[in-house]
Amino acid sequence: MSFSSKVLSIEKNGQVGILWLDREAKYNALSTELWSAIPQALDTLCEDGEIGAIILAGRGKHFCAGIDLVEDGLSEHKNAKARSKAEANIQQLANTQKFQAAITAIADCAVPVVAVVQGVCLGAGVDLITACDIRIASACSVFSVRETRLGLVADVGTLQRLPKILNAGHVAELAYTGKDIKADRAEKIGLVNDVYESAEATMDAGMALANEIAANSPMAVRGTKFILRKSENMTDEQSLMLNGMFTMMTSLQSNDLQEGIKAFAERRAPKFTGS
Repeated sequence: MSFSSKVLSIEKNGQVGILWLDREAKYNALSTELWSAIPQALDTLCEDGEIGAIILAGRGKHFCAGIDLVEDGLSEHKNAKARSKAEANIQQLANTQKFQAAITAIADCAVPVVAVVQGVCLGAGVDLITACDIRIASACSVFSVRETRLGLVADVGTLQRLPKILNAGHVAELAYTGKDIKADRAEKIGLVNDVYESAEATMDAGMALANEIAANSPMAVRGTKFILRKSENMTDEQSLMLNGMFTMMTSLQSNDLQEGIKAFAERRAPKFTGS
């Protein structure tokens, strides 16, 4: 895998790819350099045909302390060499859209992404995890949609994705107050699937979950994520039509399906090839 960054690193563990936020000294706060590297890192992992699932994690004691208020696009806006306020606003909007696209790259990743959270997950950290397919956390984790406490409106994904994860009342409470919630509350309201005693136990659980996903047919898993994503903006009728056509053209014609049926009949574990 060919990818290099001072603030983001990737590794491969069998069929699982791990994407590490790698600014431990800054609690993995999202600088422009960090979030800009996310799409390329994901592409590099997905281009490896053996990768069946990806873990998103943060180095050190904390997952992500939010946006880097010193190095992010807000500073760039203040320092932009613009000829007018209008031009400065256009420049800021363009930068925000790039940030949005970087977070959306997680949601659009062809394979499932599991967020493994420890320590703080604040502001833009919530943007990151809401773009993931599955979220698990250690008992020490703290979550906050922090933007209103800073005088900001969250604008890179949380307000769009959190309502698809939580009910309206919980979304409103978190977004309006900017309050911190602990891992047990996050699990209770459905923000995370499970909570584990330590960061180490959480990563072990994340690896086990990712390996469980990766053990299935790569074509079927990627196809399932494709249908789930596309169905978000479709009627049931439209989704069913897409689902039927997609399955007819892919998995029903695949070697993986034949292998799955044969393995079931022979009472053995299947050996999928993704073909």
